[in-house]
Amino acid sequence: MRRNYHEPRVLRLQSSVGVCGVNYAEDVKALQVMMMEAGYQAATGRTLKADGKCNNETNEAIIWYQRLLTMSSSGLVQPTDQWFIEALKNASQPVWHSGATSGPLQVREAQFTFDNEGVDYITATEPFRQQRYPWFSRILHWPNSAESGVTLGRGYDMGGRSSGEIFATLRQAGVEEYKAILASKSAFLKGRNAAYFIKVYGPLFGEITHQQQIRLFEIAIQIYIARAKRIFNKRKAKSTSTISWETVRPKLRDIYIDSIYQGCTSADEFCRVILLNDIEAVRTYLKTDGAQMSSYGRNLKRLKYIDGL
Repeated sequence: MRRNYHEPRVLRLQSSVGVCGVNYAEDVKALQVMMMEAGYQAATGRTLKADGKCNNETNEAIIWYQRLLTMSSSGLVQPTDQWFIEALKNASQPVWHSGATSGPLQVREAQFTFDNEGVDYITATEPFRQQRYPWFSRILHWPNSAESGVTLGRGYDMGGRSSGEIFATLRQAGVEEYKAILASKSAFLKGRNAAYFIKVYGPLFGEITHQQQIRLFEIAIQIYIARAKRIFNKRKAKSTSTISWETVRPKLRDIYIDSIYQGCTSADEFCRVILLNDIEAVRTYLKTDGAQMSSYGRNLKRLKYIDGL
């Protein structure tokens, strides 16, 4: 049967490779192969021959990867350098994480936004191939916009975030430390700079898991949920409605949070309509409000999402 992905291969060095290393030929060759398969030539324009000889070109490649990984650029790789080896493995052997088996992935709040901010294996029929799934959300990606930065998961855009914030958030979401360090290097990068970052670092970063993706979204969306609640409660204080944020129908809360997430400028008016507790008034608002209609495709999805209410 034809396979569309790499057979598993584990790099286990017998001893050190690189500057002043033991440099067993089989170790050197295995490392040379993995560095080339990890995209070294595509990223640097340099070639590296897999001949088992630890020459200057091999040492330069090791140093290049060590600098990318924020390691000491000694040019020497030890068998215990797991960050280095794991990053190369991510890049040269994309891991096939099986899709969720119990239906769509669920988050505690803002399900509509989560569902519309990425694509997952649950919609795929073959092992992951990045060129066929450019919006696949569990890898570093770029939404192809001058205003967008390196993005991970369901809309976690790092183009306007500091390296410290990125690192802390990813670690809180359970993302491995070396991946959080790599991602933190994309702080404030946007446009083509973000695209180039993904070309170099994306393969080394690899994927995050379903659970890491869910946790990252639930952390990042809190600022939008808090903003939605604040605007809602301020508007409610001016009305006679008995509806509270907690008693608003969940799907209406979802699309309201999504409108905040998308930068809707008529959020106060949207609150007024929700407080009427009239689903037809909500539909009319979505169909006629200029701020909502400016995101036409997303707005149609909001209307479909509340069908049946």
